Amino acid sequence: MMLGVRELFVVTLSIVTIGVLFRYRESQNVAGGVPIDPSQEIVVWNSLRPVGQTWASLGNDGKIELPADSGMDGSGTALTLRMTGQGFRGCGLNWKGWYPAEACDDVTSFNSLVFYIRQATEVPMLDLRVNLLDNLKRPSGESASNGVYVVGDGGLKKIDKEWRKVVLPLEKFTQNRPLRLERLWQVDFTNENDGLAIIQIDRIGFSKERPSLPTFPERPGYKANGQIDVAARGHPISDRIYGVCTLPVDQLRTMSIPITRWGGNTSSRYNWKNNFDNGGADWYFKNRGQPIKDLSQTGYLQSIKSAQTRGATMYLTIPMLGWVSKDAESYGFSVKRYGPQKATEPGHTDVGNGMGLDGTPIRGNDPCDTSIAVGPDFVAAATSFLVKSAGSANERGVQYYVLDNEPMIWHETHRDVRPNPLGYDELWDRTVAYAEAIRRADPSARIAGFCSWGWTDLFFSAKDRGTDNYATQADSKAHGCLPLAEWFIRKCGEYKKTTGKTLIDVLDFHWYPQSQVLGKTPYGGRGMGLELNDLRLRSTRDLWDPTYSQESWIRNTGDHKPTEVIRRIRRWIELHNPGMEICLGEYNFGGGDNISGGLAQADVFGILARERVDLAFIWNTPEGTQNLAWQLYRDYDGKGGRFGEIHLPTSSTHPDVAVHAAKRTDGSTTIVLVNKNLGGPCDFTLEAPGLKGELKAWRFDSATNRVCDVAAEPKTINGNVTMKLPAASATMLIVK
Repeated sequence: MMLGVRELFVVTLSIVTIGVLFRYRESQNVAGGVPIDPSQEIVVWNSLRPVGQTWASLGNDGKIELPADSGMDGSGTALTLRMTGQGFRGCGLNWKGWYPAEACDDVTSFNSLVFYIRQATEVPMLDLRVNLLDNLKRPSGESASNGVYVVGDGGLKKIDKEWRKVVLPLEKFTQNRPLRLERLWQVDFTNENDGLAIIQIDRIGFSKERPSLPTFPERPGYKANGQIDVAARGHPISDRIYGVCTLPVDQLRTMSIPITRWGGNTSSRYNWKNNFDNGGADWYFKNRGQPIKDLSQTGYLQSIKSAQTRGATMYLTIPMLGWVSKDAESYGFSVKRYGPQKATEPGHTDVGNGMGLDGTPIRGNDPCDTSIAVGPDFVAAATSFLVKSAGSANERGVQYYVLDNEPMIWHETHRDVRPNPLGYDELWDRTVAYAEAIRRADPSARIAGFCSWGWTDLFFSAKDRGTDNYATQADSKAHGCLPLAEWFIRKCGEYKKTTGKTLIDVLDFHWYPQSQVLGKTPYGGRGMGLELNDLRLRSTRDLWDPTYSQESWIRNTGDHKPTEVIRRIRRWIELHNPGMEICLGEYNFGGGDNISGGLAQADVFGILARERVDLAFIWNTPEGTQNLAWQLYRDYDGKGGRFGEIHLPTSSTHPDVAVHAAKRTDGSTTIVLVNKNLGGPCDFTLEAPGLKGELKAWRFDSATNRVCDVAAEPKTINGNVTMKLPAASATMLIVK
């Protein structure tokens, strides 16, 4: 998992209040003194009748305030969040006051969380992540709900100085999460900006209404042409490019997802014998997990069995770091033991973040505070256990074992046990030792390695960064200045030639777009700003396009641009180790809060098919509109209708229109047309000499926000066809 861009801001459920601001009262079904219909809406907090208790960790001097006459009607006290500094900025309101323990509201008859919001500052692209909490006890750091965002998810284009109503669908909080809507008592807010932001909130409640969909401004229409070579032989499309890490079981079955991934930063410290892992730098270097009574309950086996029940297999990340968690409670940097630190876990003042007050990392801590040392035998034993309990790879057990997660940033993500940066040679030595141990335990398994975190470690080791930020590059020079990934691939090829055996079957790399707008990347940024969303849709070209001028810090990294990362890796494989598979082990282009997320993902699926990628896994689950791309490619008609299995060559005359095509085994030709212009419709002419037949069409766009069948105009094709593609739309054409 890419360091510091995701789980850092997860709000904990088990937290000690940092201050009592309000005396507990029963929830009042009034808003601004006006009674409301409790069958349509309930209000759990408003500025005229504030109730409950709050907690806050809002920066250096941040706090929750209740300024007089700040409510929506000019009186009362709006809930005011004053956020300062950097790092974790979170707060929450328990409208039941954490007392009694069974106090809660049943909101199962309602559709949305509603409240009003404005900001007193002028922070551009400001957003709030919202979590709901029930009153069930869960481990610290484990969230009951998904985080849902005010901008986009709540029907807003921005948070500004005007009071605006937010409507957040409850299903977004509960999707694939254990939140109990009949037992709610708390709402938490998290902000990911830096610097000062003052946000005011009023009239928090639950309603039967649903949010209106935000739309982008209209743009002029345009014309484009696309071509398909239907006579080409094409190449097979791997079914495993549609991989996920997590997804509700019903969706996995409906879309016939063939493989899921167990991975992320915590997998580097997972102890399969006791079911514990460690959040590393993502969460205060703290252990976590649920104890098990016997090995039949280990997370590995439970996940594999769950996949097997729906006909899928597992892409299983195993630890190669050398340390695994010893329990569920320990943490790496005790304030009592190692001194005052820059930040501590909310509610747990002894759990430090490992950074001294001056911002420098604490050194000399004891790895045994959290972990025990293990080696290849530990992984071999796990493999043997899984073969015995779930079957070998040939028997639909674990088909792929993955050698850890992003090892070139171990010294950051897991610096409490691994402070020293990894180099070329140690990466290879560990790869050989662990891969051979797995191979002995399951000769039929396929093994993935390398597992880069991003652009830099395709070329340099962690040791190359050194203290001069890659200026010296001593490790690279000691290895002939060969890019690290290319060197690794060559070593795999040499191993095969020397031993006659394959050590690593799959080259695994991770990719997140690095371009930014106002400090927000396509993956991390949200909202309806055109500049960011247009950038997201261009950023898919990172994966393949040799003509794409990089729009990020990468453009300043020497002679290694444009990125065209998939094609670059394939060239290295064809040169040094032909037949090696490619896995995009982690990626996400974001945008699930608006239609651009679905459009980007639809384009990505077509790119993965065209570029002959063997496996790919979104981190970590499709969110919001991203789900529409899975539906379009895997179940567009609700009856299992899918994109084809044999890729056909395509081209487009306009960068705003992506054309992807494939033949299906039933003889149909499937065509996906993505209009990435967020405001302009396209008069599109498709040229496909030799393609004849009846046309049917399915589409998602910003107007519908769902995949639905549309009347194809015209209804047939005879070598070419002209049609109108709505702005911000993805269309599946079926030609029979």
